[in-house]
Amino acid sequence: MTDFPDAQGPDAAPIPPQTREALLATLAGYEHLLFESMGQADYDALRALYADWVERLGDSPEAIAICDALDDFIDANVEEGDAERAYFDLVSAVQQGGK
Repeated sequence: MTDFPDAQGPDAAPIPPQTREALLATLAGYEHLLFESMGQADYDALRALYADWVERLGDSPEAIAICDALDDFIDANVEEGDAERAYFDLVSAVQQGGK
């Protein structure tokens, strides 16, 4: 038996507001990618950030949505897609998750 009921397990818990604020602060450091091409250093940093978020946020639907949005932002920059839309979708996922 686990310490948490299924519906309230650690991965089902909403992401706390303090964590959300920290995620948004981290993303602010990548706003320049809305106006500049992504270099290898940014790519490596974003991939490391993605791995960190997957580990830290867990596997709740909310966490998965946020990590997927980060992955979409990375892909949009690599594939010269709509990086601006992907960035704002990511910010929105972080801000609105759990609502």
